[in-house]
Parts: sequence; structure tokens; C-alpha cells
Amino acid sequence: MFAEVIVEIKASNTDRLYTYKVPEGMELDVGMRVLVPFRNRLVEGYVTSLTDNPSYSEEKIKSIYKVLDRYPIFNKKMIELAKWMKEYYKCYFSEVFQTMMPAGIDKGEKKIKLVRLKVDDIFEEDFKRAPKQWEILRYLRKRNPIKLSDLVRALNTDYGTIKVLEKKGYIEVYEEEIKRFQVKFVQKSIPPVLTEEQKKAVEEVKKSILSGHSDAFLLFGVTGSGKTEVYLNLIEEAIKMGKAAIVLVPEISLTPQTIERFVSRFGDRVAVIHSGLSPGERFDEWRKVKNKEVDVVVGVRSAVFAPFDNLGIIIIDEEHEATYKQSDVRPRYNAKEVAEKRCEIENAVLVMASATPSLETYHKALKGEYKLLTLTKRIKASMPKIEIVNMSEELAKGNTSIFSRRLFSYIKENLKKGEQTILFLNRRGYSSFVACRDCGYVPKCPNCDISLTYHFEDKKLVCHYCGYEEPMKDICPKCGSKRIRYMGIGTERVEMDVKKFFPEARILRMDVDTTRKKGSHEKIFYEFKSGKADILIGTQMISKGFDIPNVTLVGVILADITLNLPDFRSSERTFQLLTQVAGRAGRGEKPGRVVIQTYDDTHYSIVTAKEQDYVKFFKEEIKYREAFKYPPFAHLMNIVVSGENEEEVKNTSANTYLICQKVINKLQIGSYNKILGPAPAPISKLNNRYRWQVIVKSEDRKVLEEIAGHIENMRHPKEVRVAFDIDPLNIM
Repeated sequence: MFAEVIVEIKASNTDRLYTYKVPEGMELDVGMRVLVPFRNRLVEGYVTSLTDNPSYSEEKIKSIYKVLDRYPIFNKKMIELAKWMKEYYKCYFSEVFQTMMPAGIDKGEKKIKLVRLKVDDIFEEDFKRAPKQWEILRYLRKRNPIKLSDLVRALNTDYGTIKVLEKKGYIEVYEEEIKRFQVKFVQKSIPPVLTEEQKKAVEEVKKSILSGHSDAFLLFGVTGSGKTEVYLNLIEEAIKMGKAAIVLVPEISLTPQTIERFVSRFGDRVAVIHSGLSPGERFDEWRKVKNKEVDVVVGVRSAVFAPFDNLGIIIIDEEHEATYKQSDVRPRYNAKEVAEKRCEIENAVLVMASATPSLETYHKALKGEYKLLTLTKRIKASMPKIEIVNMSEELAKGNTSIFSRRLFSYIKENLKKGEQTILFLNRRGYSSFVACRDCGYVPKCPNCDISLTYHFEDKKLVCHYCGYEEPMKDICPKCGSKRIRYMGIGTERVEMDVKKFFPEARILRMDVDTTRKKGSHEKIFYEFKSGKADILIGTQMISKGFDIPNVTLVGVILADITLNLPDFRSSERTFQLLTQVAGRAGRGEKPGRVVIQTYDDTHYSIVTAKEQDYVKFFKEEIKYREAFKYPPFAHLMNIVVSGENEEEVKNTSANTYLICQKVINKLQIGSYNKILGPAPAPISKLNNRYRWQVIVKSEDRKVLEEIAGHIENMRHPKEVRVAFDIDPLNIM
């Protein structure tokens, strides 16, 4: 027998199938990892198929050296998905398999050695000459079994004495696997009665699950409309049919509350996969799926590869979130696209859900590519009242505080009533940058083209891109002036001002700086949920997954931060963020209020967020997208050229442009095609590397795929990197 193997080498000239002989007696299956001789060394590989008829002469075929797995890591359907990803995202096979592989697989299972008594009748007189042996047996009578290491430590004994007792047959030393992660026990919940809208949505999707059609749905429901309850009902239906479910959730939404909802319904039949777990813990969760110990996986982007053989449904919560796209490393895949393809391969149903769907998804739903389901009403609660405050007018009236008079009075009122408040600002730190009032000097990161952010608590200036930091100086290093001004605001500054104006308030802050330690996100969440704090200040971490009935006020400190980014999606992101964070208010019986502070109160993304009118926002934004040929009317390709030598980067960018032009001319496709650049990227220097970009727009994705193939084989200086991303969600 022979095996077709993909070798773990990231290079275009080795990115193909190699044939190896399976030695007599070797147990091998498709989807296993193997060690194979390749040129003059041993390399890891993945078995994609087995055959009795190789396409090469048998004498020339080398044998597999070793099998690395006891069971297949990938089934045949996952290998089919891998082949599609390789072609669609223009990357190497080995990169796809590495992405699909469970984290921590090389660590293996965690096992501990235990000791237990094997006999009941033991007498002290038999051990007169071996008092240490008798001490061990007597100790084991009370503590049976016990960890071997604990026994040695407690009695200050040695392993030799234990070995003697094991030889005599008195005790047994054995290994047992321990799970490194356990989902917290949650009391089983009683499912609530569904609303008519929820029932209709469940019935519609249920038909597709029963028929085995790979249909795709968009569940478009306002915040608090009970989308999660729809998911739970659909999963129950899938389980009744002997099928499994994957629920994808953005990292910031994967709060303890979200996990609780699923565990309270499905108990220990739920596995959880997210970056907060160690590699070993993630491997244990993956194996639960592989061993059919669970029916449901709740997790982040990578959970789309959970190894179910009986997949029935994939649910993507908050489908508009950019974190579903892997942008930093290859393959630069979008979990939504991968989920759609996996459902197609496995005849499973896809449900994407959001209160603010991405323009592309909603556009497809209107065209009939996805089936549209709507939830228009909140469950047992009304939508919050949203007010906009123009901060220019506040300034003109002499208010230089970061709080408008309206928001200030509402916070005061909430504190008196014992109700909770969330204050949102999508920027951490104390101030966004510092500047000298006399000469205008702004401290910048020496590695990146970015001003340093001031962190008051640490008295440091920090780069949020590469992590560079330096102590804050009271004197301008350029002109010697002491007139240093703190410009802009961050969550740390908001916290200090809240403490100053409301000294009686109990405050929590949730951002990257306060959630670095494992479990800190969970700790802050539970403290706020249990009422141990009056005000929670945070970045976009707090915009989702917080369903706390006592939160009746949300204050958006500055709505303009995302609006002014040099990205065609900035209006969409602003609308989504404002709508999502506003949705945290008034989720219980008490009515909610939201105050949005801005310097641009006429912008349509802010006005439509106030009116909570997604359709109106969509109609306005889609006009600009069509006029300028941005998604969903064209596909984009972002090509970033980076290196330490700026001249080499510029020249390579110019060559990249010429290749793009050459491919478009050669294909002679009648579709719209446009090349923007080459030009310095919006962040033109990062980690000591200069960055230039070329952006290509095309109505035909195949044009971009063709360009990607040419870019892959383009010759350029060794120190220069050329990275491309087809359908990027961020062009910064």
C-alpha cells in the first residue's frame, strides 16, 4: 500500500502531494501525521489518501519512517475542506493543516501516577523488619488511591521502597489521565417559552436540518431579542437527530455568561475552545469532541475546525465581527466562509446572526443567497432611549470636562438609585499622545510610525503596536520646556475623572491592560454582575455578551474614534459598535438610557445608531460602496510590502504594481479592475519595518487569485516581505 503525503515545508516548490510506501505491518489511516524521509532529512507530513496503484515506479518510492498518531487527526471531509482553503486563500497545504490542527497536540494527554492498595489483609507483624513499608501501607489505608508524588512527599520516603511493595503485590502504581480544563458546573435551566418571532425562526431552520440541505440563514435580530434562545432550540433539535453543533462567538463576546447559557442547557456535553485556555487545555477539549464525549462546541474562530463526524449545524454569533478573519498569518481565512464551505461539504445548516449584520451578509440575504429571518422586538424589555450630545456645543458653553452635563447628571442619578452604568471608550491608556506646548514635539515609537500613548498608573509612554515603552519625562527632550500637554483620552483617564467627580462610586475597568492575567476578564465580569461595582469603564470588550438587568445607563465618551480611521469600513464599524454598546442598557424591567457624545452629530452612522435603524444605515452606506466599487460590489486585495530598507520596499512595491497591471492586461476580463498605489500604508512603519501597500479592486475574485499566484513567485530582495490578503476586513 502507498500513501499520498503533504510534507510540512512552507515553500511553493514542495507544496504538492508526495507518494510514500507503507511498510508491512504499519497501521496507518488517512488523516494521520507521519515522519517521512525528504531529501536528506526526516520531516513531518499529513496523509491525505491511501492507494494500491502509485503513479511512480515502486523502486523509486521511499518508505514512511514512523506514524506519529494513534488515530486520524483529520477525516476525509476535513481534508476536502483543506484542499478548498488552499485554493481559495492561495496558501500552502501545510499552512492549512497547521491551522486545522489542535493546539497542544504535541504536549499530548496529561497523566499522573497514582498508588492504591491491592490487598485488604495486611498485618504489622509481617513488616517488623521493614517499618517504612508498613508506614506506607498504613497511610494508604486511609488515603486510597493517592498521587505517587504526594505519598513520597508526605512520608519522606523514596521510590525504591514503593517499587518493593509493588513487586510483592501489596500495591499498584498506575497512570490516570487528568483533564486540564473543566467547564464550571451550572444549574440546569428551564427553557423559556418562545415568542412568535422566535418560533418562526426555529421552525424555518429546523426544516433545513431535517431535510439535510446545506442552507444558509441570516438571523437579523435587535439587541436583546433572544437570538441565543433560538440557537439553544436549534441545537436541541440537531442533537435529537443525532447531530452535533458548533457555535462560533467573537473572542470579546465569549464571556462567562455566554458559556453559562450553553452549559445550563446541555451540561457536560459542551466543549469550550478559546485563547484563554492553555495549549494543553485546548487539546483536552479537542479530544472530547474527537471521542464523541460532547455534542456542542462553543468557541472562537478556530472552533470551526472542531472534529465532529456528524455535524448538523454551525451558528455564527455576531457575524459582523472582524475577529472571524485571520489577518496576521497565513492562511488569511474568514471563519464565516470556511463555515459555509464546511456546511456545504457535510450537508449541515449555517446560521449567521447579528443585530448589525455586515453589509456583505445583509446584501446577500436581500439577493436571496441567504434566507433572511428577523427578530424585531426585545424580550420583556423596551429598546433604550438614545440621546446624542454635541461636544463642540458643550465646549462653547464652557464645559471642558470629558463628560457632557447630561451624562454627568445621569451618572449622578444612577448612583442615587443604585443602578449600574457602563462607560465606553474604544481607546485604552490615559491620553492618546503627549505634546510640548512650546515646540509641538510629540514622542513617537522608535520602531513604528506611531505616537506613544501615556499610561498614568505606570508613568510610562507605550506603543500599542510593538510594546515599546519609555518613562514619561516632565521636560521636553527637544526644547527643554516644562509645558507638556496630554492630548486625547483613554479608558485610564476616564477612570481617573470618574474617581474625581464621583468619589463615592465603586469602579471597575475592563481593557487589555486590566485583563492580562488569566481569569481577570471573568473576575471583573462577575464582580460587576453581582453588584460589587456601580460603574464599569471599558473598551469594545464590554460591547457584547453583557446581559445585566441593573445596567440602565450607557455613556459613549467619544463616538468619533472609529469614525475617523482611514478605512472604507469606518462608518459601518462606528454604527455597529454604537448599536452593540447601546444594547447593554435596559435589558431588564427597568428602562435604559444611552448618551452618545460626539463632535459630528450629523453623520449618518451616528444618527441612524440613535434611531436604532439598521436598514436606514444600510441604504445610505450601500450608495457609497456602489459608487466607489467597494465590497459587496467588488473584491479587494491588500498587498503589503515591508522591510528595513525603505528604498528596497519602494522598488518592490513598484514591481508589485507592474505585476498586477500585467496580469489584468493578460486576462483581458471585461469586469471592473482598479489598482490603487503603490503608497505608504496608513501605518507606514511597524516594528522597524517600512510598509507600503498596493490595493487591487476587482469584480471577479479569480483576477485577484491569479495575481496572488504571480506575487507568490515574484523575485524580490531577501529582507523584503510581500504579504497579500484577499477580501481583507482591515486595510490599515
